[in-house]
Amino acid sequence: MYPQGHPSARHSQVDYTNPDLEHFPDFAKANANEVIMQPGDVLYLPTNWFHYIVSLDLNYQCNTRSGIGYEYEDVISDCGF
Repeated sequence: MYPQGHPSARHSQVDYTNPDLEHFPDFAKANANEVIMQPGDVLYLPTNWFHYIVSLDLNYQCNTRSGIGYEYEDVISDCGF
């Protein structure tokens, strides 16, 4: 993640489409799910899950945060959040 105070804070520094595995070697071990959504679909992502969106057509997105998860508290804390 970018550090707190950075304009892109709370976002990953890894370019998902072209990851720099020399700089971010652990990204090679990342698991991913690919989802193609249809009109009316809703996708729930648990707290602190990274996501990457590719729009295939016109779409509208509404993001909100809910719930409190402590599984990644140390990692997020290390980034200053």
